[in-house]
Amino acid sequence: MRVGTPASPPLTLMTELSPGLRNKIETDAFTNELLNVNATDGTVWKFVTPFKKKTKSIPSLNGPGGIANTDLEKANFLAESLETQFTLNNITNPDTEELVADSVMRFRTEANSVCKDFDPSLPSEVLDCIKSLRINKAPGIDGINNKMIKNLPLHTILTITTIIHKIMTLGHFPTRWKTATVVPILKPGKDPTDTTSYRPISLLPSLSKIAEHLILKRLNNYLKENNVLCPEQFGFREKLSTSHQFIRVVEYVTEGFANKQKTGAVFLDIQKAFDRVWQDGLIHKLIHYKTPSYLIKLIDSYLLERKFAVRVKNELSSTKNINAGVAQGSKIGPTLFALYINDIPKQFNTLL
Repeated sequence: MRVGTPASPPLTLMTELSPGLRNKIETDAFTNELLNVNATDGTVWKFVTPFKKKTKSIPSLNGPGGIANTDLEKANFLAESLETQFTLNNITNPDTEELVADSVMRFRTEANSVCKDFDPSLPSEVLDCIKSLRINKAPGIDGINNKMIKNLPLHTILTITTIIHKIMTLGHFPTRWKTATVVPILKPGKDPTDTTSYRPISLLPSLSKIAEHLILKRLNNYLKENNVLCPEQFGFREKLSTSHQFIRVVEYVTEGFANKQKTGAVFLDIQKAFDRVWQDGLIHKLIHYKTPSYLIKLIDSYLLERKFAVRVKNELSSTKNINAGVAQGSKIGPTLFALYINDIPKQFNTLL
């Protein structure tokens, strides 16, 4: 696949360019952007605004290995801290662990190597997804940004469609798309020298998110047609929002007042919710919900052996493993989490 004109470097080799050549390409792009700035169409404002933003640098960090002073040391300290965060909680229930292990192993053994029973990916779907991309989004670890993707020629979009179709057919999500770049953001009011005070913002490859979009569309179609998600779940669902939940609660409480009843509420805030999901447990639940096997196989491949690297300014940490959780910053992650907690128990005379 090639980007732009035939003289452009191959898309698959963009990450393998030498540092000198990569710097030249970036410099030429910046120079070209600078030459096209003018005062009549608002491009001056767009060009100057990023330079006016004040960036907060990360101070020296304290960690088990001492003090991190350089950007590379800070990136590695933060990566080591996050690696412990992306680990599974102690389940402490051998019977459940054995049940899930048997279910998942049986599925992986019996799953066909090639899947054919699914709606094939279409170039029009890929094109619609590309049109909706926002050009100001930061790129993933491959450096391919949304502006580059929006300028791809039609034959490259057809190639991307073929790749996504093969992903669905084989049930294998590309390994190169499973590494996230994590940008640490300090939580308000937290100690900036503590590695646990930073919220990880994951940047995934834009091409992987296009593939996710098509996978999620097919998953949502199945969930909707079969009423899989419990009706009380309003998060990340079409035509449902927090406002609707507020209305439900207000109506419930008002009805209680009218009947001279008192209403109590319990709010559960799950710590590290997306980061600690038991992946095999999630696959077991997808099997239980009779999700099409090609989707289960694909999601299983999507979750397995994911990695991340922390970026501090221009320095990137060593790559670390993600051993639990749904992918941070992904399009499909919220829906997978909703499925994971979908069997939350309901009690008599209680509104969930």
